[in-house]
Parts: sequence; structure tokens; C-alpha cells
Amino acid sequence: MKTFTFTSWTKTRIVVLAGACALLAGAATEALFYLYAKIPVQGIPKGWSVLDGDVDQWDSADGKIQAHSTTGETILASTREYRNFTLAARVSSTNREASLAFRMQDGDNGYLVLFGPPGTPCPWNESGFIALVRKTGGQEITLKSYQGRVFSALHPSSRIAVNAQGPRLTVRLNDVTVFRVTDTNYHSGFIGLRIFGTGDYPCDATFSEITFP
Repeated sequence: MKTFTFTSWTKTRIVVLAGACALLAGAATEALFYLYAKIPVQGIPKGWSVLDGDVDQWDSADGKIQAHSTTGETILASTREYRNFTLAARVSSTNREASLAFRMQDGDNGYLVLFGPPGTPCPWNESGFIALVRKTGGQEITLKSYQGRVFSALHPSSRIAVNAQGPRLTVRLNDVTVFRVTDTNYHSGFIGLRIFGTGDYPCDATFSEITFP
């Protein structure tokens, strides 16, 4: 019976193959973000409506969506439910937040990607943040948040994206993956845009270049 030993050449080939496999795996992960991408939508997507809040809080002009609230949360969402997808948008806010909503069951249950750009009047937004929140019965629990180096290079508007593949949820800011979370609470639901403002800290946000399945 023959016995096999690892030569340096064999070991080198194994290392090269392992490296190639890692690169392919990374490329496959990144590809998930663009697998379902379409041409960016101009204005309010066809068939979307207000899931939470007042219809007067949302408007569209010059291919962009403007939102305003001093009375709490408002969500503009699809009427179709999605399971596996990538939702992305270019967003900006001068005073509070510009966020995404996905796998929403209704206004009180689902996931939110909260984005507060740095330098807004809100004390908790001073350095900026992005967070993945699970909303259950109207109560919010932060699953993961980020306030790292990406914020030092932010422009007036930023691109945020979330990819959902089964329980695996990945959030990106300006094409940089900031965190990944595994959560099994909601498997599918509506997707959309979300803001939250109060009388003391109103919210004005702009959304554009929206892509989704």
C-alpha cells in the first residue's frame, strides 16, 4: 500500500487553493448585495404606501423622496412582502435620521436599520451611528450598532444597504460592511423607509437611488 507525504510544493498548492477559496467565498458574499439589484427607483416606488404615520409626511420631487416628522415614527413601505433581498438607498438628514425598514409585519413589528449622520442637533447623533434594531410590539431592541472609522469620511449623503438571506442580516454603509447579525424572529415582510421626529428634535430626511428586488 502506498503512503503519501506532503511535500513543500503540495503544501504551497494547498495554501494557494485555500486562499483562492476564501477569495471566492468573499466575492460570493459581496455578490449577494447586488444579486437582486435593479436600476435605482426615482421618487416613491410604485405601489408603496404609508405603513405607519401620515401620508402627508412623505413627498416626492426631482426623483427624490422627502420625509418630515415631529409626531414620532412614520414608515413608507411596499405592499409586497419580501424574504431574501437587498434594499439600498442614498440617504441624508440635517437634523436627525434617515433609516430603512424591512421584514415589517406591521408598523410595530419588524427590523429597522437606523442611520443618524454625525453633527445633527440630536445629542445622541453627535458622532453618528448606524444600528440594526428589532421591533416587537412597538418596543425596539438594538441587535448591533456601529460608530467606527467609516463615519470620519461621510459626505452630506450616504448610501446604506441591508442584505437579508434567511436569518443572516448584513448591513453596509458606503459599500463597507459594518456588521452582520443572525436573527430568526422575522422571515419575510414589507420593506421601506423610516424616520422618527419629535417637536423638540424634528426629523427631515431625503432618500434617493433606491434599489430593491
